This record gives sequence, C-alpha cells and structure tokens, in this order.
Amino acid sequence: MIKHITIIGLGVIGGSLGMALKGKKPWIKVCGLDTKQEVLDEAVARNAIDWGTLHPEEAVRNAEVIFLATPMTAMPGICREIVPFLRPGTIITDVGSTKRYIVNTLQEILPPAVQFVGGHPMAGSEKGGLKGAHELLFENAAYILTPTSETASHALETVKQLVQEIGAKAILLSPEEHDRKVAAVSHLPHLVASALVSTVGELEEREKGYFALAAGGFRDSTRIAASNSEMWCDIFMQNANVLLPLIQGFRQSLKELERAIVKKDQEALLQILRRSRMFRESLPTGLKGIIHELFELTVTVPDQPGIIAELSQLLGEKGINISDIAIQPVREDDGGTIRFGFIREDWRNQAVEILEAKGFPVRKTGV
Repeated sequence: MIKHITIIGLGVIGGSLGMALKGKKPWIKVCGLDTKQEVLDEAVARNAIDWGTLHPEEAVRNAEVIFLATPMTAMPGICREIVPFLRPGTIITDVGSTKRYIVNTLQEILPPAVQFVGGHPMAGSEKGGLKGAHELLFENAAYILTPTSETASHALETVKQLVQEIGAKAILLSPEEHDRKVAAVSHLPHLVASALVSTVGELEEREKGYFALAAGGFRDSTRIAASNSEMWCDIFMQNANVLLPLIQGFRQSLKELERAIVKKDQEALLQILRRSRMFRESLPTGLKGIIHELFELTVTVPDQPGIIAELSQLLGEKGINISDIAIQPVREDDGGTIRFGFIREDWRNQAVEILEAKGFPVRKTGV
C-alpha cells in the first residue's frame, strides 16, 4: 500500500492530482514541492497536499511515488537534482504532453533502482496555476501511460492503480504512438484555435466590434487558446516532427475548402462539409472516446454557487449514477448549460423528468 507520494509542481495538474488523491485516499501523505512558498501554503489550505517544501531533498526523501508536474523542459534538471536523495524502489511518473523525448531522457538520467513510468492525463483547464485545479479534473478522463521494455511491471501496475483510483481511465500506449495520436487530437486543435483567435484578434485591433459579436461557436472553438502559453510552446517544440506533417494536412483541407468556394463548386463544398459532419458524428460520446457511449442531456442553469452539487444530489437521491459531467458556458457571468452523461437510457430519461419537475430547462442529447 502506497503511503507517501510527492508532487513536484503545483499547477493545474499537480494541484488537481493532490486534491484527487487526498479526496479518494485520505490516509496517503502527500508532499508538495514548488518554487514559491505562497503556492505551498495555498495547496495545504485547499487540501491538495499535507505539507510542502521548497527543498528537493526534503520532498523526495521518503517518497514511494513521485509525480513530475512541472513544465517538461524542467523535468530533466529536476531529476538530476533529486537522484542523490531517492531511495531504491522509488517510482517516478510524469504528466507531460509529449512522451518520446521525456521517456528516453529520464530513463537515461534515473538509476536502475528507480523506476520511471511515462504518463499523460488528458485533462486540463484554461485557467493557469493552482487556481485552476479541481478534485474532479480526472473523472472519466483518459490517462495515458507509456511503458517501454525497461519499465518494471510492478511500477506500471502501481501507477495504473493510482490513476484509476482518482477516477481516470488508464490507456497503455507506446511513447511513439502516444505522440502521433495526441498530436492529432490535442496539439493540432490547440494550434488551430490559436491561429483562429489570432486571425480575428488582428481584425479586432483594426476595427472594434468583432469580439463583441463572438457567440458560442467562436468561444467554444477558441477556448483552449486561453491555456498556458509557455506550456504549449514547450509541447509544440517537443513534438514538432509529428506536428508539422499534421499542419500540412490541415493546410490542405483549408485549400480544398477554399478551392470549392472560389470555383463556386457547391457540390464539392457540400461533399466536404458532409464528410466532415460524418466524421464528427462518429466521435464516441463517452469522454475522450474511452468509455462506452453515453446517454446525455443538457440542462440550463443560473450562475450561482453550488448548482452542480444541487443537481447531482437531486439525481443521486433517486439512485441515478452520473458517468460524465461537462460545463458549457453560454455567456460570460450569465449562467450556462451543464451536460450530464449516463450509461443507461432509463437513467437519462428519469433525470429529464426530475430536473424538469424542478423547473430546469432540459434537452436530451447524445445517443
């Protein structure tokens, strides 16, 4: 049984890991290592860690499992710094968004008595730092683990069990397969969102009023562009060899759309749009495509504290199990919608009746 865990870096992911671990396994002692005392104090206050330190030796001395939750560029240096203080059998795992580079680098740095398991939780927040952390960030999220031939089976199983205990779904991929697939479904969308918001932003600078008209479509398409810029710069640079061909493919898709519009070829344009819609509709409705399809509903709610807990309690009292929750703002500071997912259709139908009886506007979505 793991009793001592250290989290190095208390941002969105590190802080959320601590909160989830303390929420699910309160007997585990979680130590936090950060460069700022005020961050450590806030992490203790939010029950993300039991205690914190600015000193690496103190942080890792008794650790059985260590999570590296810093920017990827800092991970090699941190590992070199803590190696002298690690006890044999310590397991180290990271949360980096690219895997081939970091797995190869850290396996070279760490001694044979210390086991490394590459990891990447497919979860995050556009809010940076500890303020964006949340205990439920990993619920039903894909958490990719990237073992190699050098990874000990007991180390992999330990990290996998911790991942599952915080509510995530563990997926095993090689580092190379991870980088190919995550670049397509995560890195490219972020890059496209950044380009889109920059394009409209430059128009806004020349003529005010574009952003004032930005409704749900634009906000949803560009929300991820508000994420940590330094982190995403690291990701793009680390995974450039995979990302660049994807950019070329995306450019080709834009050219096909442009060509159809320039030629006024309505049939070609329709075929492109219909094909895109077909691909979009084939996406699994379960979060990140790793759980079975969900029966969903969306409910419009006022912007007030505790509204999610209120709705969850209403359904929980009737024995309805919620498999997925996503918040979908409609307008800033003016309420929004919450999407609930259920693995059973009858639970979804019962939920609709319960929420409508309480006066909430509800709409069935998904399958």
